[in-house]
Amino acid sequence: MIKRLLLCCLFLNMLFGLPALPAYPKDSNDILLEKLIDKGVITAEEAKDIQSKTEFKLPKGLRGIKIEALGYLDYSTGKAGDDSDFNKFEITRGYLTVKKGITPWLKVRITSDITRKSQEEAPRVRLKYYYADLLLPDMGLLTNLNVRIGQGHTPWIDFQEHINIYRMQGTMFQERNRVFTSADMGIGLLGNLGGKLTHEQQEEVGYRTPYSGRFGSYHIGVYNGGGYYASEKNVNKVIEGRFTIRPLPDIFPGLQLSYLGHTGKGNSQDDLDYYVNTGFLSIQNRYIVLTYEYAKDEGNDSGSDENKKEGTSIFGNLRIPWIKSLAVMARYDIWDPDISAFNDKKRRIIAGISYDLINKNRFLIVFEGLDDQAKVKYGKKVQAILQVAF
Repeated sequence: MIKRLLLCCLFLNMLFGLPALPAYPKDSNDILLEKLIDKGVITAEEAKDIQSKTEFKLPKGLRGIKIEALGYLDYSTGKAGDDSDFNKFEITRGYLTVKKGITPWLKVRITSDITRKSQEEAPRVRLKYYYADLLLPDMGLLTNLNVRIGQGHTPWIDFQEHINIYRMQGTMFQERNRVFTSADMGIGLLGNLGGKLTHEQQEEVGYRTPYSGRFGSYHIGVYNGGGYYASEKNVNKVIEGRFTIRPLPDIFPGLQLSYLGHTGKGNSQDDLDYYVNTGFLSIQNRYIVLTYEYAKDEGNDSGSDENKKEGTSIFGNLRIPWIKSLAVMARYDIWDPDISAFNDKKRRIIAGISYDLINKNRFLIVFEGLDDQAKVKYGKKVQAILQVAF
């Protein structure tokens, strides 16, 4: 009679969607099963059998899948560089990501990207990432080895965005000046140097990132070169590499020195030279982030020009110690798109205040001003952005 009553309860449990009973006896919190076993009504083996029949199991193809979303909900008002006014609400970016671990050494990621090419066009969906990660054994100092095949991250932008966390406001320095993009088709090798920082060291740096190598990290690869949204227009490939050193992991884990280099041809039939040389200094702790970037480039990934160019970007973020969710940020860029020409520099200033809601969900109010000498105009805008992530 008691067994029938128990089975009836379990049937009602399944019917009304109540949580499945945990496996017994390990880590069990189910008092009823414990009492029934204690009184000798059922055995531990029978309890396990009951549990196995009441557990909800995903279909095999859905097991191990992780779904993520990231979007920037934006309100902007101001004056563009051509002296026209704007006042608009928009979704500046929306990413939907599916990840799956197929085996312990093979993982895949697919990310769709909702964007718009111009303000006159409706939003469109394009593929941002579609790649496989082959995880390899450590080789001495080279740890967390990962061969990434497909349309994946290029070596720089994702690394930088884990230090400057305000991609929601706009793209990073060199991407904004149309030198290169954040993703491309190709193959890359990335990993850490000397394992990872400890949990305590990562907390000291301020927030965890995939680039938490004890002595640094690296990412080198060969790519089509034109970026993830461009078709291949020549037969050349671009070699790209980032090398980051963390010289004092036990004394100053937030100090990193990085170099980025590209060499190849721009993505056009003209086969224009395309080079990137970038030095980067970053300092981080729980409350402060400071970075300095210097770039000296030639051409760009699209092959639209062969100009020699250079620029500097300084970024800072200060988290208020007594209100840890509140932070102030600022960035100052100077960009010379053609060092052989005069009066064509762009000076950009970005400053704002952000509030962390929960996890990666945050709100940012920010001002941006652009002094473009070539256009003899000064653009300015105020943005209110909600970053939504889960």
